[in-house]
Amino acid sequence: MRNLTVLFTLTGLLATAPAQAQTVNWDAYKGTTLRVLLNQHPWTTAVQPYFPEFEKLTGIKLAVETYPEAQFRQKVLVELSTGGQNLDAFMLSPGQEGLLYARSGWVEDMKPYTVNKTLTAGNWGFSDFYPSVVRSTEYNGIMTGIPIQTETPMLFYRKDLLAKYKIAVPKTLTQLEAAAKALNGKDGVAGIALRGKGASATSQFSPYMFSYGSSWLTRDGQANFTDPKFIQAMNMYTGLLRNYGPPAAVTMSWPEVTNLFAQGKVAMFTDASLFRSIVDDPKSSTVAGKVGYAPFPAGPAGRKPYVTTWALSISKGSKNKQAAWLFTQWATNRENQLRVLLQDVPAVRRSVWNDPTFKKQETSPEWTQAHLSQLASANPLWNPPVSQVGEVRDALGQAIVSILQGGNTADLLKRAEQTVNTIISKEK
Repeated sequence: MRNLTVLFTLTGLLATAPAQAQTVNWDAYKGTTLRVLLNQHPWTTAVQPYFPEFEKLTGIKLAVETYPEAQFRQKVLVELSTGGQNLDAFMLSPGQEGLLYARSGWVEDMKPYTVNKTLTAGNWGFSDFYPSVVRSTEYNGIMTGIPIQTETPMLFYRKDLLAKYKIAVPKTLTQLEAAAKALNGKDGVAGIALRGKGASATSQFSPYMFSYGSSWLTRDGQANFTDPKFIQAMNMYTGLLRNYGPPAAVTMSWPEVTNLFAQGKVAMFTDASLFRSIVDDPKSSTVAGKVGYAPFPAGPAGRKPYVTTWALSISKGSKNKQAAWLFTQWATNRENQLRVLLQDVPAVRRSVWNDPTFKKQETSPEWTQAHLSQLASANPLWNPPVSQVGEVRDALGQAIVSILQGGNTADLLKRAEQTVNTIISKEK
């Protein structure tokens, strides 16, 4: 039996926690097979080639299945709702399914694992994770997963166009609207692109809502869509698209938005920071090298970005929970976080952003600054905090589509609010 103390090359982390050197018996579950379900996500692409290292370290075999996102979500839901005995570890988007899974008792609470001195290496360094990202995994007092990747909203803009027409980088939503108006039609581009395709638009609307000082729900847990500030935010979001966006906005989710920008047909867009890997890659973008990045513009209530994360979770029904924790711990160690960051997947550990290897290849310091500057104050509620997130997003998304097609904002949001309150009432 091997007793291995994991000695990651922690330039910054070890300096802050030199006394932590717990020994972990990594091959305690040798011979176990873990069934792991993963989303086809950039994180998966970045880290999966290194899975044989874990198998060699532990003697645990990984039976990994990956699926496109919609299929992945459905498969995990079905397996967990039927007991989850055959599922060990899986990716989870806490903002989408965290509350449902926590309320249903389908996932392990990860907090006890992080402080278990028998199972957790001392220099794994949980304090290295961004606190706001960790908080985004917690629902009903349960830490539903260990974060593996994170995103914040960001303004992407064409540096060449703003310079040509002497437009300052927008710092507020009012300035964003003015810039979109000024750039719309110049050099054949639309002023701005945003998601307008039903439910997909709701998450990217959230920082507009927060920055106008509103929220998804009232204090008593009812939908808050008729709040005047919510309506103002919606008018800003849909007005940008209606007045200065490309045609057929109601068909646009993130693939369409990023593709239009990458093809040089849009001057600006706001969306998740993760998309730098698409719009600034010479292999996929005609505007690579011309892309600027800025924090999400401030509204009347200030700058209020969201934070999203994917996490690794353990099925409550798993018969191999301790082995699954070893996998989770290994997959989220500093070495693997650096590996994913080097492939443009935003990491959740603070120390890797200062690693010399990353600094050497960093090509967009302004992107790094824009992303990191928002994490401390970011709101984890990029989705409404309800169990039936999908149904609520569909109801609000339908209102967004109808508003973009010319409907009355207040009337449509009132109707959506009534629908959502009916959904919420069934959860109680």
